[in-house]
Amino acid sequence: MERRIRFELLYAKHGPAVKAYILRRAPASLADDLVAEVFVVCWRRFDELPVDPLPWLLGVARRVLATQRRGERRSVALHDRIAENSTPPVQAHASTVGEEMLAALQRLSASDRELLALIAWEGLSPVQAAGVLGIRPATARVRLHRARRRLGVALAREQDRPSACSSLSMEASP
Repeated sequence: MERRIRFELLYAKHGPAVKAYILRRAPASLADDLVAEVFVVCWRRFDELPVDPLPWLLGVARRVLATQRRGERRSVALHDRIAENSTPPVQAHASTVGEEMLAALQRLSASDRELLALIAWEGLSPVQAAGVLGIRPATARVRLHRARRRLGVALAREQDRPSACSSLSMEASP
């Protein structure tokens, strides 16, 4: 029997059990991705499978879950470290960014400011920023597009608003 067909039969037979195992240990939103990772390992080591593959598959699932949890803990720890050790991006660059831009940035959500700061001030690509934020690259690109658009609108509002200095000078003149 062809390898692909044998693999498909194995997946049909044991896939539901592997998914049930994972669902008891991880959020449902991750289950399909984790099952896929288990069967990628299975495909790579298909010639080494034991006669009864289910225990082996569950062992792979356990290791895949452990790897996922480690990654999640690292992501949370990194996010916490960044939050503890950094100043807000708007304040960090106040001397190099105009007052109108600072005011426009303050109008944006914290997530928009963070993404824009990672791209503009940290010099990261959208793919790299996605890694920092723990989101998919496509999601980062969409969010970046929207954040830039919102920043443009906020900046236009700030530029249309009279500044404190110009309003003072108008009041002082006869």
